[in-house]
Amino acid sequence: MNFEQCRPLVTGSSRGIGRAFVDAFLDAGVPKLYAGVRNAEAAAAVAVIDPRVHPVVVDTTRPEQVEQAARQAGDVNVLVNNAGVLHYAGFLSAPDLDQARHEMEVNYFGPLAMARAFAPALIRSKGTIVNILSIAALTYMPLVGSYNASKAAARSMTQGLRVDFVGEGVAVMAVYAGGYDTGMHLETTDKTQLNPPSVLTGAVLDALAKGGVDELFPDAAARGLAQRLGLIAAA
Repeated sequence: MNFEQCRPLVTGSSRGIGRAFVDAFLDAGVPKLYAGVRNAEAAAAVAVIDPRVHPVVVDTTRPEQVEQAARQAGDVNVLVNNAGVLHYAGFLSAPDLDQARHEMEVNYFGPLAMARAFAPALIRSKGTIVNILSIAALTYMPLVGSYNASKAAARSMTQGLRVDFVGEGVAVMAVYAGGYDTGMHLETTDKTQLNPPSVLTGAVLDALAKGGVDELFPDAAARGLAQRLGLIAAA
C-alpha cells in the first residue's frame, strides 16, 4: 500500500491504541484520516491534531451513526475497527449479563456493522479492513471471561468476512494484540510488562505496506501464544 493514497478511518481514535493509529498514519504521510470518536467533545479534541484529520462521530453500536459515518467518509480505503470495551468479570462472577452484552455489542456487533456499512466503499477502492482483536480471542483468560467470548466471536467474524470478500479485492486483517499500555488495564497491572501502542501500530502499518497479511501477531506475547497453538511456525 502506498500511504500517500491511503484514506483510513480509525474507530476509538481519541485515546489509547486508536490515538496511536492516528499519529502513525499521519507520520506515514496519509493525505486524509477519518478519526472515529463517540461525541462532539472528542471530535473537537482530535480536529486540532492536524488539518488532515477529519472527526467522525460514530458510536458503532448505533446503526444510524454507523450509516451516517459511511456517508460522511465515502472515500475510505482502510477501515481500522479499533473501538473496544473490556469489563473485568468471569462468566459466573458478574452480577448479571449486562457487561457481557455490552462487550458483545461493542467488540463484535460494532465491527460487523462498520464492515457492512463500509463494504461498498472498500469494494470500490479494493481496500482493507483491519480488525484489532486480542490474544483473548485465542485462549481463555479467567479474569476477563466474557471479553474472551466477544473477541472470539470477532475473530470468527473476521475469518468469515475474508471469505465473503473473496473476488471483491478487499483484504481483511486480524490483529491479535497482547498487553499494551492503555487505559483499559487495571491500576494494579504491572506496566513494565506492557508494550507501548506504537509496537502494534508500527506492525500494522508495516503489514499494510507489504500487503497480503491476513493474521498479524504484533508483539512477543502474541507471537509466543500463536507458536504454542501452532498458528505460526516457531522462530
